Amino acid sequence: MDIDPDFDWTPQRGRARRAIALIAASLLSVTLAGTAFLHPSLPAFMSSSSAKAPLMHAAYRVAAVDFVDRGTGWVVALLESGDYAIVHTTDGGLTWTRQLSVTGDGRAHYVKFFDRSVGVFALLGTRPLLHRTADGGRTWSQLPAVNAPGNVISWSFVDSDHGWMLVTDPGQAAPSRTRLYRTVDGGGLWNDLGPPVDAPDQAFQIHFSYLTTGWLTSAGKGAYAYKTNDFGATWSRVPLPSPFGGWPQIGEFFVAVQPTSGAGAVASVVYFPPIKGRTGIGGTIRGFPPLTVRGFDGGRPRTYLYATVIDQVAGGPYAQELAPNQAQLSTLDNGGAWAVIGPPAPSGAIGYFDASNWWWIGAGLWSSSKDGGVTWTGPRGTRVIEPVPGSLQVLDRDHAWFAGSTPTKPVLQSTDDGAAHWRTVTLPAIETSPTP
Repeated sequence: MDIDPDFDWTPQRGRARRAIALIAASLLSVTLAGTAFLHPSLPAFMSSSSAKAPLMHAAYRVAAVDFVDRGTGWVVALLESGDYAIVHTTDGGLTWTRQLSVTGDGRAHYVKFFDRSVGVFALLGTRPLLHRTADGGRTWSQLPAVNAPGNVISWSFVDSDHGWMLVTDPGQAAPSRTRLYRTVDGGGLWNDLGPPVDAPDQAFQIHFSYLTTGWLTSAGKGAYAYKTNDFGATWSRVPLPSPFGGWPQIGEFFVAVQPTSGAGAVASVVYFPPIKGRTGIGGTIRGFPPLTVRGFDGGRPRTYLYATVIDQVAGGPYAQELAPNQAQLSTLDNGGAWAVIGPPAPSGAIGYFDASNWWWIGAGLWSSSKDGGVTWTGPRGTRVIEPVPGSLQVLDRDHAWFAGSTPTKPVLQSTDDGAAHWRTVTLPAIETSPTP
């Protein structure tokens, strides 16, 4: 995806909301103090080359939370340097072990653990390198995708062997030059499946829910999603119902579909009318995530960043402006039928433990849905902090985790009784060698 030379992070209409987001980000990036909660088997907590160097506590924020049961989980920490560290707990957050350090340069990431032993971690960008573990993160192997040249913009794995990778050709200006690759041996070899969509449509993200079934996040001229039923070999358009009496006939549609659980999926559909001269009306979709749109503001080109329900959920101190003209839909039968949905509030986080049962967490509030987000219980007061969007992981009817931030440090919160009570889990300090 190209970067505009006059990229503007503070357009006039969104300056106030983005200022709030920057303040919140600064709160997340505080310097941690105290003693690290380390596993005795890793006394150094650093690379051997820096074992004798003085250490510092690195500021970081939680980039991902991935638990496989009530006690076993991993947290991906994004350091101020742009690098990543993965820390691991086997006792519900009482103790932590640092397992992996990756030079990230601030690039986006993908992480998924399939059980207590097997997991993957990968970065997006120009160096497609996949990290794998088969012993719960104690050791990691690196697998470069050598036969997939280009920029990796999305990864998706359904088990330890079967995965997909969406790659753009950096030599092509058009984002439609995106190709899909598939592996059946955990990333050792990748097969080129070709472009999943035809120009002028664009593909930005890939999600698989089964070996055979996958969904795309895409942009095109109509309100349709892309779905595959044959391991990604071919893709078909799935028309989406209009929640307000008919879709516009001209303009550009952003359609993001993400599986929830089983045959469930949630979709955000955002419409942008065509650009009319320099009037400020309309926009052209350039990338995701976040939803990046080129338009005009006061006669000059601007780049706007928006958030959608796929960001789980938009708004609040951690997100960008809510995307305009957005419809939110869910399905319980792999796209056979869709229903209009809406979270209880335009901020917070959404999670689910099956296709029908969803949770929403806001600052001090909790709500649930038993029909895939169509209807919700009235928000109930609970002692929780504002969650990081996308971090809520609901394991079952009783257990859930999410990331948040206190005024001094990032933390986790968890429940063991269906959200009736929550406990705060302290994250470890992450040590790093000072810059020479």
